[in-house]
Amino acid sequence: MIIKPLPISGYYENMPEEQIIEDRFKEIIKKNYSLSGFTPLDTPVVERVDCLTAKWADDNEIYGIYRLNGDESSEAKLWLRFDLTVPFARYVAQNEWTLSFPFKRQHIARVYRWERPQKGRYREFYQADVDIVWNWKLSLFADVEVLSTIYNSLLELDFGAFEINMNNKKFLSGFLISLEITDIAWTISVIDKKDKVRRDKFAIMLEEIWVNEEQKNSIINFINISSEKSSEELFEYFSSNTNELLQEGLEELKYVYNNLLALWVQPDYLVFNPTISRGLNYYTGTVYETFIKGAENMWSISSGGRYENLASNFTKNSFPGVGWSIGLSRVIAVLRELKKIEFISKTVTEVLVLNMGDSTLKNNLELVKNLRNSNINTEIYLDESKVQKQLKYAYNKWIRFVIIAGESEHETNMLQLKDIITEKQIEINKEDIIKEIISLKK
Repeated sequence: MIIKPLPISGYYENMPEEQIIEDRFKEIIKKNYSLSGFTPLDTPVVERVDCLTAKWADDNEIYGIYRLNGDESSEAKLWLRFDLTVPFARYVAQNEWTLSFPFKRQHIARVYRWERPQKGRYREFYQADVDIVWNWKLSLFADVEVLSTIYNSLLELDFGAFEINMNNKKFLSGFLISLEITDIAWTISVIDKKDKVRRDKFAIMLEEIWVNEEQKNSIINFINISSEKSSEELFEYFSSNTNELLQEGLEELKYVYNNLLALWVQPDYLVFNPTISRGLNYYTGTVYETFIKGAENMWSISSGGRYENLASNFTKNSFPGVGWSIGLSRVIAVLRELKKIEFISKTVTEVLVLNMGDSTLKNNLELVKNLRNSNINTEIYLDESKVQKQLKYAYNKWIRFVIIAGESEHETNMLQLKDIITEKQIEINKEDIIKEIISLKK
């Protein structure tokens, strides 16, 4: 029986040209994370049920692992990680006596989360995380270090303008306390949905959590002011609020903001947005959401924040930390939607050596070896075919350089080098061909 090859909803597969872009983005992110001293770390894709469900997420979002026809098929004991932070918390607690603190880690890997399949939302996707944790009080400068690292990473991806929205959970909680709202966590979760529903629906959602008319109007006014004023104006505007928790959060925000500017983060990329809250409940201080300019109503591409008790479910030590994630799959999805992805190749091959038959195979294989030893990605066509067929293969895969080396070329030591981009073909000495290709690549 032939099984129909159907895609699975919510899971994506890349064409070669798309995979090359994704891999290049990973390399850029990893380079910038390493430049700031974040050490690579990996953890298993599966975790124990109690680890993931202690207090971190909605159980309905997490996938379980079942063994087909196994004895325990009715009950999953292992679940797929829904993010990279919770496994990191478990790892820190497990190794707290051997790690050197402050501990700075990077982790680029796939995570799994139940989502309603739609554009930009997947059930399997890549995240690129950085975290700083300490087994004691963590300096507020850790926020600056993490945020500047993310900024530099996104800047080098070179997809255009983006905006990092920053806020503080203390500030937002303090504001709601000043309105005498009792259910702070639930109200914050409603505010977090403000951009996902119509304004009239948002007002109804506030009423449903027993917010009175005056409180509702104050929250709506708070949201409007947040979108109308600049960061500096908002710092000034809220400085008159007498709530101590709000002022503590505001001072932390100003510290992070001003030090980022001192690190040459351009102010156009950084915005104080008092309504940003982040849905996950382990954030306790600064929180961040990042959007590509022109796509603010689409999806956040990068987010994070500060947590005071990273490993509280696994150890008595608190391990405060700051973590941030670039949603690599989300970035590419948004850029694809905006038609900002520029595909440069369908292969990693830089040079194709044509197969001119058995009489030249030994010499051409030596040429291939020399090119590969010079770190030039090279392949030789698999069988002897017409030159036009082999050239068509190079064009179809966007292989830039083609070397034509038949018997006469090897006898004279002068090879033919064709540049697919410029359509120019030159005759060049065999001894100089590597130098010429390296020069043309620049």
